Amino acid sequence: MEDSSTRAQRATSYAVSEGLSAAAPWGLASTGAVCAGHKWHAGFSRSLGVSGKCALAIMPPLFVFSLAGEHAVNRLMSQREAVVEKSERKSGGFTGHIKAVNFLMDHTLVCFGLAVAPMYGAILHYELKRPRPSTWRLSHSIIHTRVYGQAAAIASLVTIFGAKDFLGKMGAPWDLDDE
Repeated sequence: MEDSSTRAQRATSYAVSEGLSAAAPWGLASTGAVCAGHKWHAGFSRSLGVSGKCALAIMPPLFVFSLAGEHAVNRLMSQREAVVEKSERKSGGFTGHIKAVNFLMDHTLVCFGLAVAPMYGAILHYELKRPRPSTWRLSHSIIHTRVYGQAAAIASLVTIFGAKDFLGKMGAPWDLDDE
């Protein structure tokens, strides 16, 4: 039986190898793009220094390396988890909350749209019903709706995708199979 430090070392080496294999093509592509931009675009060549160009070349493979390593560790963890007994997974009574979580996991963008669309409608309604000077035009209300709506959309985006990530780490989506 492996101890936890050996499992951690294996997971780390697996994550590093997965991350490097995923990041290599991105590193070649981003480095090639920066070199091409430096050689053939005078504005690009003048506007960025060496550190800026290095950062542009390094950031895509670094992001892909981190993402691929995280996914590799998550795959290992999900494979290592013990299979939950059907009796533990089987839920009796109200299952609406489980169905809602499963819907969120399967249709995250739809849930985002269902949350944001009424917010935009409410903001526009509020903007149109407020007393305004006679010089106020509909375009002013629409612009205010867009600005306030962006704040609402960002808050909803962080909330919904954060909830999806949290629920995914908790094991969602869950089965509702009855035996």
